[in-house]
Amino acid sequence: MGAAACLPSSPPFIDQNGLMRSTNGRHLPALSHLVALEATVRLASVTGAADELCLTQSAVSKQLTELEAYLGVPMLTRRKGAVSPTQAGEQYLRTVRKVIAELEEATLEVLTSRGSGGRLDLRVPVSLGNIWLLPRLAGFAKAYPRIQVNVTAKAGTVDLRASGLDGAIQVCTSPPDGHVGVKVMPLALFPVCVPELLAQAQSAQAALEHLPLLHQAEALEAWAGYFDVIGMAARRALRGPRYASLAMGLQAALSGMGIALLPDYVVREDLKAGRLVRLLDATYVSPKSYYFVCLEDKWHSPLVGVFLAWLLAEVAADAPPCLPPETPPEMPPRAPAGNE
Repeated sequence: MGAAACLPSSPPFIDQNGLMRSTNGRHLPALSHLVALEATVRLASVTGAADELCLTQSAVSKQLTELEAYLGVPMLTRRKGAVSPTQAGEQYLRTVRKVIAELEEATLEVLTSRGSGGRLDLRVPVSLGNIWLLPRLAGFAKAYPRIQVNVTAKAGTVDLRASGLDGAIQVCTSPPDGHVGVKVMPLALFPVCVPELLAQAQSAQAALEHLPLLHQAEALEAWAGYFDVIGMAARRALRGPRYASLAMGLQAALSGMGIALLPDYVVREDLKAGRLVRLLDATYVSPKSYYFVCLEDKWHSPLVGVFLAWLLAEVAADAPPCLPPETPPEMPPRAPAGNE
């Protein structure tokens, strides 16, 4: 028999008298009791939880007492003027908080989509997201009003299995193992600096020989590669400050700190406005590219298909003539018309 004999034979429900009872099949306390526990611990106060939940203090106290009676373990330590979780309560809350957050997220998804359309959770590099993608997402929302796209930004590779994300855009040479990927755009870089620095150096070659070189973490090999492209000795290729994102490299270049190798989408507006100048026409194309990646079981998701088709169309419309984007040999299926 052991510990199993101590468990309630069935999970609770709240009867007409407000008491926690059991039904067959699942060991689940009432959600309202879990919400009361979470709020009480977070606010360290039954009164504070009652105010937040629009209940009386006695109602919240009753819910907490019923929850502890059902679990058979104290969840809270009550002292005069203070409430804190017991060790068992803190451990239980780690899971409870996640469940409440996931349930709220699922509920919001249904409320916003009314059961139609869908949601994509994506992660993108900081610079690409802020400078290129986000200004274009209004067009996607207009074309597909029932598809909600949630975007977070982070540099480097993404663990899609652990994160629960539907996909990501990341800079890499190929999709990670177990992932499917499409090359969205190359990482093509050319040198820029403020006009004052170029004027002081008097020529592009002199500038490259003497001015500080600014490095981007996403392509630390870029300066050596660029010098190879233009046929110059790469003696200074590894010297100079490093920046975690292309956007930081852009700001360093705009501040007159040196020459940065940056892609067209990052510097386009500053070149047009004359805040930056391009030193040479030559471009270095990194072995890394921007890839859209997802897990294999997400590849045939209609929502992924819709977003990826839209993304590649946007890239094609925006690509410099000399660097057309590559089209994948096989696309995931598009969402049915009802989702558009």
